[in-house]
Amino acid sequence: MPHPDGHLVPVVGPSGAGKDSILREARVLFAGDDRVVFPRRVVTRKALAAAEDHESMTEMGFAHAVAKGDFALWWDAHDNSYGIPASIDRDLERGRTVVFNCSRAALAEAVARYPLVTAVEVTATPAILVERIVARGRESRDEAMARVARKVTPYPATLPVIRIDNSGPLGTAVTAFAAALRSLRGTARAAPGEVAYSHSLNPLTW
Repeated sequence: MPHPDGHLVPVVGPSGAGKDSILREARVLFAGDDRVVFPRRVVTRKALAAAEDHESMTEMGFAHAVAKGDFALWWDAHDNSYGIPASIDRDLERGRTVVFNCSRAALAEAVARYPLVTAVEVTATPAILVERIVARGRESRDEAMARVARKVTPYPATLPVIRIDNSGPLGTAVTAFAAALRSLRGTARAAPGEVAYSHSLNPLTW
């Protein structure tokens, strides 16, 4: 079992919320700080320059990796498989904060397996989510609206959630995200329930 000081921080949120953009900027902010790590995901799709930096793997290769125990967590979403390397267990044993882009579908497994888990939900207004999805050029406006309106998997009841609104400038959301990570680093588990960060970075509830 990982050391209780290690904190797992899965980052979730709808398409268009800007999770990859915030994580890219956060990696720069925390570069050189080995107390916070951002593991590289394995995904069964080709790497795209505009998307996250990930390791591509075939479906067969991914299945073999699962069988060998190469992943700490893995899940399927949007016709792809995603894996978080088992090396995060060593990071957690050393008391590090482990931050990664995650699916809501994997949160129950994360909570069941690890003692310290706090999710960060990156969100934005529905109208902004639709515009960002359409701007990618891969979905029509009707498809984007359907994606934004669909129901999501509820959070595990005991999971603390920090919510960050990325409807405005990216820099504002990145600053709030960094403040949230610093608040979790080296701390005990946050209280169950939702923790929302405003653009002023002051906790609205705790």
